[in-house]
Amino acid sequence: MSDPTRTLTREQAIPLFEGVELRHSSRSYTGEPLSTEIRTKLLNFLDSGWEPYPESHTRAVFIEGTDKTSRIFKGFLGSYGKVTNAPALIAIIADVDRPHFYEAAGYMGEQCVLYATALGLESCWVGGFFRPEEAGKIAGLGKSERVLCVVAIGTAKQGGMTSLYEGLFKFGSTNRGKRKDVSEIHYLEDITPPHWFLRAIEAVQIAPSSFNKQPWHIMYHRDGRISLSATEDYKEKAPLYAGAPNSSRLCCGIAMAHFKVTTRALGIEGHWIPEVEPSNPIASFFVPSEIKDNLDALNDLEVTS
Repeated sequence: MSDPTRTLTREQAIPLFEGVELRHSSRSYTGEPLSTEIRTKLLNFLDSGWEPYPESHTRAVFIEGTDKTSRIFKGFLGSYGKVTNAPALIAIIADVDRPHFYEAAGYMGEQCVLYATALGLESCWVGGFFRPEEAGKIAGLGKSERVLCVVAIGTAKQGGMTSLYEGLFKFGSTNRGKRKDVSEIHYLEDITPPHWFLRAIEAVQIAPSSFNKQPWHIMYHRDGRISLSATEDYKEKAPLYAGAPNSSRLCCGIAMAHFKVTTRALGIEGHWIPEVEPSNPIASFFVPSEIKDNLDALNDLEVTS
């Protein structure tokens, strides 16, 4: 079980912040196994490097070997297209009896994606186009645990159209120009926000989401509170169980991760607090009152490889 009190330090957030701009989705891989050094670093992060979402229980399980990943990724039809030759994947597991489990899965999973990106790996979120029962069998699940999604990781296959699937599904998937303008994903409540807020919104703009719908909206309130709401109502074709929340909430968790790692890398010590009941807004971000409004007043951000 993850430590619910664990929080990101600024030192831990900086490589994740680097990954925000570097991350892109890849579905065709070389099949080359991860190096021992990268594998060790990734395993350490999956074990204890990420910040948990409040009041939740999630975990990330590393599964490696193309023999295993090929059994987990199924055929052509699906939301994302076929993933081929992935040497490893990360199974995103949540306790569905806990509140906010979908947001928590996205929040944790995207931190893992950004860290893998910082290590030089490519990745791809896969939410509706894999065999959860197969992944769960390999990962091992508790009574109320489910594999909500998986993330393929490895070295992307280079050069031209690497597969029919890659060519069909790559168009418009990660280009910032194909996304909503920043003005469409946030609202200011008759107030001029601090510079760090606008920088975080830029990071949220390029967060991955199902069908690239960006189903979130962030509001900066007069009292300094920041809230995030879901704007899309995705319905699962095959829900995890009767009454399971829709996947837009997982995407909102991903957006919250981008917001958090960016603000933390910039020196902000804010944190997300979820609403008690599933509703809009989903959560609010609180920042200590002593934080200065001007980004220039913060420590200089030094990003190193």
